[in-house]
Amino acid sequence: MMITYQCDALVEKFNVTPLIIGLVGPICLRFLALSGAFDQDWADNAIRDSELQSQETNGEVKEVKKRRSNRDKDSSEHRSFDGKRAVTIWLSQLRSSLPLSSSLAISFLACHKAGAPVLPTDIVRWAREGKLPYQSCFLKIQELMGERTATCPVGASVMFRPDEIVSAHNLEAQAASIADVIGLVLPPVNFHGIALNYLKRLSVPVDKVMDLVRLWAMPSEIYLSKSQHRLPTRVFVMSILIVAIRMLYNINGFGMWEKSLVDDDASEESGDDDDGELIQVKKVATEFDTKELMKTLEKKYHELDAETTADFENDLCSYLTHGKNEIFAGLEAASADDTYRTVGKLWSSYQKEEEEESETPSKRGRDTPCEPSMECSPSTPDDNNQEDSGSKERAISRLIADMGENYFVYIPPRVKVKRQGYIQYVRKKDDGALVYAVHADYYILLRVCARVAEIDTRNMHRGVLSFERRLAWIEKRIDNVLHLTPTSMKCKHCDYGNVDSEDHDDDMVLS
Repeated sequence: MMITYQCDALVEKFNVTPLIIGLVGPICLRFLALSGAFDQDWADNAIRDSELQSQETNGEVKEVKKRRSNRDKDSSEHRSFDGKRAVTIWLSQLRSSLPLSSSLAISFLACHKAGAPVLPTDIVRWAREGKLPYQSCFLKIQELMGERTATCPVGASVMFRPDEIVSAHNLEAQAASIADVIGLVLPPVNFHGIALNYLKRLSVPVDKVMDLVRLWAMPSEIYLSKSQHRLPTRVFVMSILIVAIRMLYNINGFGMWEKSLVDDDASEESGDDDDGELIQVKKVATEFDTKELMKTLEKKYHELDAETTADFENDLCSYLTHGKNEIFAGLEAASADDTYRTVGKLWSSYQKEEEEESETPSKRGRDTPCEPSMECSPSTPDDNNQEDSGSKERAISRLIADMGENYFVYIPPRVKVKRQGYIQYVRKKDDGALVYAVHADYYILLRVCARVAEIDTRNMHRGVLSFERRLAWIEKRIDNVLHLTPTSMKCKHCDYGNVDSEDHDDDMVLS
């Protein structure tokens, strides 16, 4: 029932294809059948395994016999030899073989099988926000099941109330494991759909990047992996886009971000005349200049911070309401005291105080008249230049501090460019820790892409390095194939003597 509610919400609220409703049924039933929960002797085997585990833990048979006598005295409820309730054992066995998080994994698996561009991060975010039935779904199930009875002494809140929401990485690995268990052949990820969503969120021209990807390195098929040590598939998709954007906008450490901090229309000198090996950097003709792209990406980075913040995290009242309706749902009816009534009174008083504060004008917001003084004196062009240089230095200092938090090291822009082309960054060890030395242009692009993919910046950089190594390997193999000399192949049916004589005749004529 929980999976059915989730699929209905995906179709109605998030416009996912209705094909998932037909796909989720066979996937779920096959997974339940292979878990062994429908076997005839499953209940007895679960109790026997619990008893064997207790014997291994205690190590004494006498203690087991004492607990067996206690079990015989209380014959109203079925218990194991060590005194545990059979219902508790069965529930624990079901939670280990069929965890509640598998409902989210099966819902994501149905979306993946249908080709919908839905990511594990979307499933986890919607479940956390309460838009996808998961944390409070047991309330709907309880309405259908009713109260617990003698045949089913466990309530719906105990069976279908999750303790936590798994991470997106674990959800993807769990979905791949379920597909491997049931023998489901999975298609590759919908690279085109995921890439389009990423590029739209980055505010980057979609057509130019996708055309370059198609012509230059159409990605091979990316599949889900059940290994939790492997990078998620969304990282590989974003890595391909990062490399394509770098090639399209020539982001190779030329200091475009530093130049975008201060608008400088004056043309820069090429350098010393004595250095004849300097190569003039080519400008890639694009819709947006690289400087404008840097400004757009930096602005988008801060906008995404607000977009990724859930609605219930904006203020305290919304956060408490979300906790009451989702995280602590159902506890109000189960509570025998007036705790929640007191909490409700506190919430109403908090809302009244917030409304009163919003209606009261702030004294600090009043505009004071500017009197002739040193503080309000008109600024000169020299002062503006000093302020621009100071703001540029402060922006670079903030970026260096942000890079240091993620174990990145700032590299100044390239001045004397002797080699033009794509730069591949490497990892270095500094005091036993891996340090990543990169330019500011690349880091600006990297961190905003990491925020869009909802992964930390270091792992995003690892994905880019992995993809670059794969490309270098492919280019090396292609180069080796192009320079191979064909081996002389001889056939017993061919007359090589006549061929040699014809070659000699040709040589004689040419001479």
